[in-house]
Amino acid sequence: DASRILPFIFASLIILFVGTLGFFSSRYLISDIEFQTSLIAASKNRGQETYQKQAKAISIFPYRDGYYRIFSQTNLSFANSLAASQPKDSSPSATTQQNIYRLIQQSINAGRVGTTLAPLTSLNWQNLSSIYRSLIGFGQNAESFAIATQQQSLLLDPNNPQQYIMLGGIYYQLGLWDNAQNQFQIAVNLKSDFANAHYNLGHALENKNDLNNALAQYQIVKGLVVSDQNSLKQITSEIEVLQNKIEGKATAETTNIP
Repeated sequence: DASRILPFIFASLIILFVGTLGFFSSRYLISDIEFQTSLIAASKNRGQETYQKQAKAISIFPYRDGYYRIFSQTNLSFANSLAASQPKDSSPSATTQQNIYRLIQQSINAGRVGTTLAPLTSLNWQNLSSIYRSLIGFGQNAESFAIATQQQSLLLDPNNPQQYIMLGGIYYQLGLWDNAQNQFQIAVNLKSDFANAHYNLGHALENKNDLNNALAQYQIVKGLVVSDQNSLKQITSEIEVLQNKIEGKATAETTNIP
């Protein structure tokens, strides 16, 4: 009768729930151990083990976007290393080309899965953008994908000046100085003491030949990095170079006056 059937059904549901939870929890734990092992291997420059452990962790528990984000960069790093290992002035073999292409495609695929699993996490879109950005000049429409994915990352984290630095950096790489300047300026507006934002803005202005405003930005950077000796030395050197350029330009203009 119903008084016997209902407790049986209820007990079955509890057993099913507990069993399912236990199954996924155990796989989650095992995959986490595998992935942590891969990071240890990476710290010891054991590339093949790093790759295999990360791939295994994902196969055990394929639901963590962070795994895919790191795995995408692992594949990209291996592709870059393989390409860099080729002798200068020589073309890689067909097998090497296929391996590079495979690693790049796996990097893109892993990055995309990360955005699918956690589409509201800006870091996943930023990661995918960085992959496409590295392929600018090599992959078809890589620049368009890099911009689109970084814009998506920015939409999810609009108050973070680093997002605008990243997007401006893509425009800068493409030689689109006005677009780069606009993004770097937004970063400066969001965080006025962000030395990197002023530095990038200065470079965009310098490339537009707006030398005096570029110098003003470099001077701001100098004031912000006064406690960092390496950065201070670099920006001081760049200021000196730019001042010489400004003086040379002024001299040339004076000479050309009829």
